[in-house]
Amino acid sequence: MTTAAPDGVITAADLLFGSNEKAQEALTRHVMADGRAFARSLVHLPRVTREAAVREAAVAAAGLLKVDLIEVLVSGWREHHDVFSAARRTLDTPGSKELVGLAPHRISTMQQPAVGILLDGKRVHTLQLGLSILFEITGLVAGISHGRLAAVHAGRGHVGVALTIHEIEVLTKRTHLELPGHAGLRRGFRLLPASHYPDEPQSHPSGTHPGGQVPAAELMGAGFASAFPDVNLTDAAAEHPSAQPGPGHGSASWWEKTQAGPARHAAPGDPR
Repeated sequence: MTTAAPDGVITAADLLFGSNEKAQEALTRHVMADGRAFARSLVHLPRVTREAAVREAAVAAAGLLKVDLIEVLVSGWREHHDVFSAARRTLDTPGSKELVGLAPHRISTMQQPAVGILLDGKRVHTLQLGLSILFEITGLVAGISHGRLAAVHAGRGHVGVALTIHEIEVLTKRTHLELPGHAGLRRGFRLLPASHYPDEPQSHPSGTHPGGQVPAAELMGAGFASAFPDVNLTDAAAEHPSAQPGPGHGSASWWEKTQAGPARHAAPGDPR
């Protein structure tokens, strides 16, 4: 069961595992299951040290999965020309509001953060993760005011999340979204770069480096959970970018595996 925080935030860890606390426990099992490469790198260490290394890796990996899924969704909408233009107009005209309707579309991102295991300051193993997020949205009508997403008046869809460890898919989950009234969409998201809002304090995303005993986990590419440089918005007929099979995968992509019917394949399009 996926449980949102009081402010409506649902993270990738929530969808995959039910909560961030459960994520640490489950990731520990997955790291151990993946353990051949892990064990070879740590075989010379005492058992208690190997167990500590696994725990550190799981804690760090769980931290990387604290990705706000609604932030990813809104990041995709920021890339749409009509949304961007409406945000500019409403920011330039105080008190104005606009409604923007979007055709069915997909928003996707794929990231590959890593967790390095350090022993006495030397990296002895690197845990390579892969996180794919895909939204399919239909019937969206967004309300925009003061350069922000002020409301969602219509829209529904699905979000799917897939996790890989060393390119082996270990978990895939998806859930249905009814967008109007969704608590996570009540925060007045900025739709323009922060520099367009000179009267507001600027925030700077930063990664969190978990502490712990040696061996320690080192986040490689920290800040993953709070920044989405590669969010893509395409029309709903476009093929998901992860659809090409990779090492350890069958011919079907992770998203296709969650569908009840056959996946659609067409030439990529751009709704802008």
